Amino acid sequence: MGNIYNANAQTGIFYYSNPSENFINNRVVALTEAPNQELYLLGKLSNSSYEKSVPFFCRVDKRGNLLVDKAVENVPVYDLNHLFILNNQRVKIFGSKRQGPIFAPWIATLGSQGNIEKQKSDYVVYSTIMNDVTGFGQDHVVLAETRVDNKNIYNINLIKFNASSDATVWSSQLKSGNNEEASKIINLKDGNLLVLGKKYNYDLSDFSPVLYKVDANGKSMWKVPVKVPENFYAQDVKEDSEGNLIYMCSYSKEYMGTNETRIIKLDKNGSKISYNVILDISGNGVVLKEDDQIILFGSNIKVINERPVTKGKYVLISKDLKQLHAKEFSIKDKPDSEMPQDVASNLPTISDITTGILLKDGRVALAGRIYMPADPKNANPYGTDRKNFALLVLLNSSGRL
Repeated sequence: MGNIYNANAQTGIFYYSNPSENFINNRVVALTEAPNQELYLLGKLSNSSYEKSVPFFCRVDKRGNLLVDKAVENVPVYDLNHLFILNNQRVKIFGSKRQGPIFAPWIATLGSQGNIEKQKSDYVVYSTIMNDVTGFGQDHVVLAETRVDNKNIYNINLIKFNASSDATVWSSQLKSGNNEEASKIINLKDGNLLVLGKKYNYDLSDFSPVLYKVDANGKSMWKVPVKVPENFYAQDVKEDSEGNLIYMCSYSKEYMGTNETRIIKLDKNGSKISYNVILDISGNGVVLKEDDQIILFGSNIKVINERPVTKGKYVLISKDLKQLHAKEFSIKDKPDSEMPQDVASNLPTISDITTGILLKDGRVALAGRIYMPADPKNANPYGTDRKNFALLVLLNSSGRL
């Protein structure tokens, strides 16, 4: 069942306990909004050792109340990426599975209760991992994959896919001769696609961001690098209302033991317009509001009682990249505030925000994980009762709780 904290009618912090005793660690990887304003969440449930993972599916109403949750325990997966609601109200989920010693894309169709109605994982000769998916027309999506070729070179591969019929419309490889890995794919307002990737050096010891603009048939139109700090580890990109690109990457300041996130505004051709550095947040991604304000989400690491603690955090940023507001979860927020004071002070919950979307009513939905006791009011002082639960945060249209 879900435990809920409401800041007001339709905003707040929500967490949902795991529906399986065999898989106790959950992390939401994607969410989407249904026509009736329900939210559908896709999570990756893992066992205690993280050696086995399965899909987690849940539906909540627009106020965060849990309606359906399901652990698909008989379907092991390597990773999960996205979910889409089809016209017939079926749900399509995308990810990767192990296929012997290599990896292969995996696609499944779920019913409204989370039961798998059909699934497919095509046989591959060389390891292929699905990295991201974007909607591209009615019941069509474009998959961004990283595929290894016969020379052991990593290439970005794009597939336009009919999610209703499971038919491939076209396939295109962005072959550069270098090792490149897909990170994100988005559809642009001009009908084309933008692919964000990582370009590796010859010995795979370092990488840098690269952007591809791709036409509606999967053909590359241009490719540009993005100059960022060398030690970045997460990145995302979105398009604003004027066609500019909002790029973010997070990186660590090792000599200070802190994290920073760089936000860069690029024009429609990938040239830098401006940038800003947001301190004390390890960003995982961004959501753009209708007014082009940016919600940067992720977490911050701090030391509490000589222990490193990760706390979910989001930052509201103006369209000219100035910080307007920041919220980092603390022991004053539930579920920490429900725990005995000494337990909350010594062993606060650990959280991270990993994904987010803009809702039709202007609110912002963020999701991720929270490591917490199953019963906060009776929390064990040694932390032996803690598990990773699904986390949902609903912000109002102003980008605040």
